[in-house]
Amino acid sequence: MQWTMFKRLFASHKNPYVPGLDNPERVSVSIAGCKLDITLPPHYSSAGFDADVTPKDIPNIYERSIYDYGNEYDDNKFSYANCIRRTWEFFGPIWKFDSIGMTDFQVTSLRVDCLPEGMSCFNPAHLEQVVMRYLYDGGPARPHHGKKLSPVNWKVETKQGNPWILCEERKDLPKGKPEEPEDANFEAYAFTALDDGHVLFLRFNNYGDVPTEHSINAANQVRDLVCGNIHWQLSEFAEKRKQDVLAHNSGASITPSRQPEPWKYPAKWRNGEREKGEPRIVVLEAGNPAPEFNP
Repeated sequence: MQWTMFKRLFASHKNPYVPGLDNPERVSVSIAGCKLDITLPPHYSSAGFDADVTPKDIPNIYERSIYDYGNEYDDNKFSYANCIRRTWEFFGPIWKFDSIGMTDFQVTSLRVDCLPEGMSCFNPAHLEQVVMRYLYDGGPARPHHGKKLSPVNWKVETKQGNPWILCEERKDLPKGKPEEPEDANFEAYAFTALDDGHVLFLRFNNYGDVPTEHSINAANQVRDLVCGNIHWQLSEFAEKRKQDVLAHNSGASITPSRQPEPWKYPAKWRNGEREKGEPRIVVLEAGNPAPEFNP
């Protein structure tokens, strides 16, 4: 208790105080028989809100009704079913009563609706293509969200024999632009295969303050603590399927290092009208097309 009070008293933008960070909890969930064990700070909301999704199992990832986001339009490329969703807040100097940052953390079964038949997320090269398609979907495919820089800090890790891709998606800001709090907002991701057409997806939606460098670093320190304590065990069925895929694609691998893609965004676009059967975004002057899947 005294140590917690000390950390809050001497918190700063560079070294913020995160409630519960020193007393994390080990959380376990089962997703289609696969088991995720992960160490997380407890949910914290200074406004008193409960966690959006307390930890729960997902017995059947093929049940379409559980995917409550991504289905609004017929052209969706990914759909989401959360099994954990909670927030963490960051507090700076003691005289700043309100938090200076927040992370919205989610663990999701990500259904890859755009993956061609015959491809598999258990193939490392195909998993990389899925990640790049996801980043495109959050970038040029959604110009109304502003220009993004991705992938940033691309890393490939192996956990319990399973490849993971970690990366970030940041705002593409003009050089010399004066800093604003929203410039520190960014997303960090972790991906690994769940089955042929599904990915276990960890998403960190980060909202910060100035100085942006301090804010981003603080959010990533929490991200690293979470991702550094993951234990992911495939079900017997999923492990067998993975081995079958790898046996037929023995040379497949993930690019160990990637730089941000120089994607060109649409020059003109408008919001689609769903009632008319239009896609989410109607492009009037196209930018780069979506990356093609290569079996």
